[in-house]
Amino acid sequence: MLAFLSGAITGGGLIVAVGAQNSFLLEQALKRHYAFPIALLFILSDAISIALGAFGLGLILQSHDWLLSASRWGGVAFLVWFALGKWRASFQQEHLILEQYSQRLALWPLVLMGFAVTWLNPHFYLDTMILMGSLSNQWQDAKWQFVLGGVCASVLWFLSLALVGKFCARWLEKAAFWRWFNRINAILIWSIALKIATQPLS
Repeated sequence: MLAFLSGAITGGGLIVAVGAQNSFLLEQALKRHYAFPIALLFILSDAISIALGAFGLGLILQSHDWLLSASRWGGVAFLVWFALGKWRASFQQEHLILEQYSQRLALWPLVLMGFAVTWLNPHFYLDTMILMGSLSNQWQDAKWQFVLGGVCASVLWFLSLALVGKFCARWLEKAAFWRWFNRINAILIWSIALKIATQPLS
């Protein structure tokens, strides 16, 4: 039970901090657009990454500087590009913003974007695979309980975010909201990219 609680508390704190995932899921929930499949994708990604980290892959990544470096700069480039799209969208004319809000993409393009937001973000590896993996070593006889705690925190957070976004969607259908949502979103993701670019990954 202590290992489970440790995994849940640690995982919960780290998962909340992965801003690109959260902003992407919240946007889909506010659009009432496949929020729960996206939440499931993020939950499964967390479960896989935490489990791999707990059983050694995180240590392998840490021992190869070039892998961490490639992850860093590839992730920074993706996040800068992703945020730039949000920033540009915020300056569109009102009818274009509302048109984009009401646009419904197929599920697979959204899944691919959600996959990219997760697996191309170095913070995801650092938090779930490397840090959670390292902490799991404190529970040699209860690693699976630690991993399960982290996964349960992921389930609770992402499903709650999807539910809250879907509940609030009916009151947030104005162009002004989406204009500022995109700007704040872009600034948040740029700040994450800057943090990744300026801080050591190991």
